[in-house]
Amino acid sequence: MTYFEELADALRSHGVAADRIGPLVDELSGHAAESGADPEDEFGPAARFAAEFAEGTGAEASHDGPPADAEHWVWSADASVDEAMMNRFGAQGWEIERVDHLGRFVSRRDLASPTQWRYRRDVVGRRERAAHAEALAPDGWEPCGHWLFLAYSKRPLAAVAGPAADIGAPAGRPGRSYYFTRELWIPLAVLVASLVVAGVLLIAGFAGGHGGGALRGLLFGLPVGLLLGAIGAFMAYRKKRAQFARAPQPPSDGA
Repeated sequence: MTYFEELADALRSHGVAADRIGPLVDELSGHAAESGADPEDEFGPAARFAAEFAEGTGAEASHDGPPADAEHWVWSADASVDEAMMNRFGAQGWEIERVDHLGRFVSRRDLASPTQWRYRRDVVGRRERAAHAEALAPDGWEPCGHWLFLAYSKRPLAAVAGPAADIGAPAGRPGRSYYFTRELWIPLAVLVASLVVAGVLLIAGFAGGHGGGALRGLLFGLPVGLLLGAIGAFMAYRKKRAQFARAPQPPSDGA
């Protein structure tokens, strides 16, 4: 049985709807094919991935059985605010279990005895992840996910604050699951506006009887536009990585 066949069976056993399993498996297998990585190395054991996915989507709640001992939440934030939001929600008892392949934070909160969590984000290359985790381990940090060049780590506040980290009455689950800033929205808006303008010009060209010229312009302009967009995206990626690399990192004692 292949990894993805095992994953599909495990998802079914956890009560995930059939119409969600197919697209998910297709998406994951496509991602693995593009990256060339071993699926188990990339996503973890199929049984564990299926259990975490079911918890994140609430599929387990539909099964008959004892009451759940934790609540689950999947959320996302762009890299300008992710660390601040992680620590904000960590103070409310949300523990990030992993970062999924879409860059979302898969989180849980203990219902019986919630405790506060602290998070840090570091710029780490793929080959440096193991050494980075080993360096942070003596101070109680453990990896909780990776996204592009960012490595996320967590530790319970109780490691430095003791019982003071316990939460008596945690805040309710946040009302939103997406926290994006203008640093993300502005480039997307520019891209959408460019596509709209290109479409309008193309339609106007055909309507004016210049279909051949409009088509030639599209065939020339579209690749050039995509190339310029790719160059811009790469430069923005490099700039953002450099900004994160220069940013001060949290002290190792968690203060």
